[in-house]
Amino acid sequence: MRNRVGQRWAGVTVLAMLGASLALAQPPGGAEHQSLLRIIREGIEVPTYFILLGSVVTIALVIEHFLVVRAASISPEQQVKQARAQIEARKFQECFERLKRSRTFFAHVMTAALQHARHGFDAMHEAAVEKAGELSGRMFRKVEYLNIIGNLGPLLGLLGTVWGMIEAFGSLGAGGGQAGAGDLAGGISKALVNTLLGLALAIVAIAFFGVCRNRIESLTVAGTVAALDLLEYFRPAPAPGRSPLERPASAVPKPGVPAAPRPATNVPAESQPT
Repeated sequence: MRNRVGQRWAGVTVLAMLGASLALAQPPGGAEHQSLLRIIREGIEVPTYFILLGSVVTIALVIEHFLVVRAASISPEQQVKQARAQIEARKFQECFERLKRSRTFFAHVMTAALQHARHGFDAMHEAAVEKAGELSGRMFRKVEYLNIIGNLGPLLGLLGTVWGMIEAFGSLGAGGGQAGAGDLAGGISKALVNTLLGLALAIVAIAFFGVCRNRIESLTVAGTVAALDLLEYFRPAPAPGRSPLERPASAVPKPGVPAAPRPATNVPAESQPT
């Protein structure tokens, strides 16, 4: 498939170079210079409208991403501090109600974890990881459309180019091959307009796809780490006689931090699933 596409591109390139050489071979006297904007306007074909539609969708996806995927909507620093203070003060009901009303990524992950409190720490940890994966996957799937549009851009441009070349050589054949080199070169330049637009769409879409994907990954990882760090307060205390050195580093109490409460007896009953 790639070899066929490469052969088609090579054929179009050869025809374009042939048309350009024929145009340069003509004397420049009386030639009228055309602006790029005019050439683009005259080279609009049916595939061009699909390229323009893809451009509109790309702009909308990029704007929506930068408005929605932000640090303030993923894991606000103030919200994390308030949740930590309420958990340290054993105000679990207030913490759960506050997070339940929020729509941030961090709040959704913590709410899912607290709803499984009666099943133990492992269930809370697993619920938080699953919720984080679900929310981040939803964000990734939305920006994946940028990757699709970026891959379709050159193909739509090639389709428009072939479309224009067929029309140009069709008119040449209908005229008995009497068309001038200037007319042929002008038809080829108009046909290549779609290639230009398709490549421009692909460059912009794929570039923003990489930027948006990296932003989602960095922000969601930070929000997940903040939620899992707070869940360490709910880790059960070690069995009597067991050395603290045998516990995970994250479970060792820090100086000035109260002992981890047991979630089964402190999290409000209404926050637990029936």
